[in-house]
Amino acid sequence: MPLSRTKAMFERALAITPGGVHSNIRYFEPYPLYLSKARGSRLWDLDGTEYIDCIVNFGACILGHGHPSVVESVKTQLDSGLTCGAETQLSVEVSEKLTKMIPCAEAVRFASTGTEAVMHILMIARGYTGRDKILKIEGGFNGWYNSVLVGTSPSLNVTGSETASAPALDSAGIPKNATQNTMVVPYNNAEALSNVVEKHRNELAAVILEPIAFNMGCVLPKDGYLKSVRKITEENDVLLIFDEVITGFRVAPGGAQQYFGITPDLATFAKAVANGFPLSVVAGKREIMQVSRPGGKVAYMGRYNGSQAPLAAASATLEILRDGRVQEQLKKSTDKLQNGFSQICKEVNVVARLEGMAGQFQVHFADEEMRDYRRVMTVDRKRFMKFQKEMLRQGILFLPKPLFHHGVSAAHNDEDIDSILTAMRNLSS
Repeated sequence: MPLSRTKAMFERALAITPGGVHSNIRYFEPYPLYLSKARGSRLWDLDGTEYIDCIVNFGACILGHGHPSVVESVKTQLDSGLTCGAETQLSVEVSEKLTKMIPCAEAVRFASTGTEAVMHILMIARGYTGRDKILKIEGGFNGWYNSVLVGTSPSLNVTGSETASAPALDSAGIPKNATQNTMVVPYNNAEALSNVVEKHRNELAAVILEPIAFNMGCVLPKDGYLKSVRKITEENDVLLIFDEVITGFRVAPGGAQQYFGITPDLATFAKAVANGFPLSVVAGKREIMQVSRPGGKVAYMGRYNGSQAPLAAASATLEILRDGRVQEQLKKSTDKLQNGFSQICKEVNVVARLEGMAGQFQVHFADEEMRDYRRVMTVDRKRFMKFQKEMLRQGILFLPKPLFHHGVSAAHNDEDIDSILTAMRNLSS
């Protein structure tokens, strides 16, 4: 049997790239996919195999791959010859669009990735308050940055108690003292958060969290949780940062802060803002953001901040997202998947649940609603891995990651959703 082009490419990549991939999450056994084309809701690998995409660039391609308006906007910008390293009218126009859409965005600054945005925003928070410590969510992912790559995916034997979570380093290469200024509490536990904030209020710069914990496979906030977080931070003079890298522009045109009616002091955005092009946003109250101005206390730099091609993609994307119709479509698609999957599980007597919101979802083989990282860690991982392999065999692209957030885009139509559900049903036959 001839060697597949995908496998052959993997063997070429292994010779020059550790693991054959440039981001570890892209790797899975026996070898990762190497793709050749993307259109709308579909992807094709080097062997010509077609997939319905349920990764959607890790949540970034909210409109689908190769959206005509986005592509045309980028092509027009490329014709100008401007690429990066300078300010343009476009950077001002996109900034204005963002301040009109995002509730907390009295001022905005650009970066290239979500991780960079978090790095910048924590420097701003620390510079503004004069305090060093931050508080993040156990199991919450806020990028590949020393201060936040703590307590992201710990084993349960090192997490400590639910009321006193122990920060654990998630990678070698991070200085061991990173945990000195980063504290961790469980998601959806306002009491635990309140205890830590009150105890450390004089040394705590900010609380940072995803309003919806999509990096735990999509864990939704309990009723009143985000309101409590806002109240606790305000009463203790601690900044609240919403990491809206995934929720931004997805659950509502103004992100989760608009949807839940909770306005943070600062927020990060990326992914959907430019439909997959590398652009991120730091947004917040003007007084706080001003510490990063030229000549201010906080350095803010980046050669590719506000590169013109990503800004052109963002300009076109935001025009489409601002009226809420895409968000409503994503809600309907998610509801259809949830209802359909629930019905399938009842018919075949399988204990599983599909939890999701705004086009992002995950299948959990468990019999209880996911509320925090510790509960997510109890799901049947082996069953999910088998599920993922069978979905892939049927042409539905899932990753073998039980805590990952899968999803659909505005390009996924009813037929695509039906095909996903049909593949799920076939697994039980």
